[in-house]
Amino acid sequence: MRILAITNKFSGVGYHRIMMPLVNMKKDYCLITDTINEAVFDNNYDIVLFNRFLASTDAKLLVKMKIKYNFKLIVDNDDYWILPPSHVLAQRYRESNIAEIITEYMRVADLCTCTHERLAEEIYKLNPNVEILPNALPYGEEQFQDNKLESDMVRLFWSGSGTHVPDLDILRNPMKKINFPVRTVIAGYNLGEKHLWDRMIGVFTNGLKLNPTIYDYAEISKYMGAYADSDISIIPLVENKFGSMKSNLKVLETASKKNPAIVSNVHPYKDMPVCYVNKQEDWYKWIKLLTFDEAARIEYGQKLFDYCNTNFNLHTINNKRFAIYNKLIGNANI
Repeated sequence: MRILAITNKFSGVGYHRIMMPLVNMKKDYCLITDTINEAVFDNNYDIVLFNRFLASTDAKLLVKMKIKYNFKLIVDNDDYWILPPSHVLAQRYRESNIAEIITEYMRVADLCTCTHERLAEEIYKLNPNVEILPNALPYGEEQFQDNKLESDMVRLFWSGSGTHVPDLDILRNPMKKINFPVRTVIAGYNLGEKHLWDRMIGVFTNGLKLNPTIYDYAEISKYMGAYADSDISIIPLVENKFGSMKSNLKVLETASKKNPAIVSNVHPYKDMPVCYVNKQEDWYKWIKLLTFDEAARIEYGQKLFDYCNTNFNLHTINNKRFAIYNKLIGNANI
């Protein structure tokens, strides 16, 4: 099996959906590149793979390359392509017709892959050839080991980008209520919108009053270093269709450190051993309980690790990925 994978080496999505899975999957040959020209395709590839869309070419040209060089095209999606008006990238998507571009790639693909059944149902309307490959981690390996820094206070942790402003706003009042010693640790990047990142920091740290530590963007092979400075993950998510199409990656990352996760009781976090928030006061209730009850932190964290390691282990999911790819190219030697 020879694979050409197209992604940006700085992309978090590319890391989780393409680079890390393919590096750990058996294959004959794989080139991972962000360079796209006809010479790149001319290397006897069985599969060409990328996430969502390619900014430097279009679907029609890619179809011509597919016919000329006889490869199978896989288009992966980890997110929904129709953004709510409140999303920080909504205007950019409208002006550049990005949703239409993404759907056109899915229509011409030989196979579409995605993270869960809700997203698969949406993709199926565009292309019936769709398979589910959940996000997964190589637990106990690479940067996903259970290694944490010592701390004299319990650490509440959140990480993400400036696209999560509405989600973090859910925590504004709960974080103001905290009147006991904790540290707040926030990590991520701001998409060039510093005022959004500052707003999110202000909410999560209650105006820098909750002993904050702030980690700026780290390269993708090292970003989990911030999680070493954590004890409890706080994962709010606005309930809407766009949010429900996200993956459960934040919970999977938390599990690698055997930390408990306090999460909104919405998809994509349903049916996991986490601490669910059904009403606003639940944020404070869970934070206080897990802060003062070390045994509960350990128990919830271990249960989450065991569940995720069983159901979302990269090597297990890669066995499925390998079988799906082999079936696509008609290779019986699985």
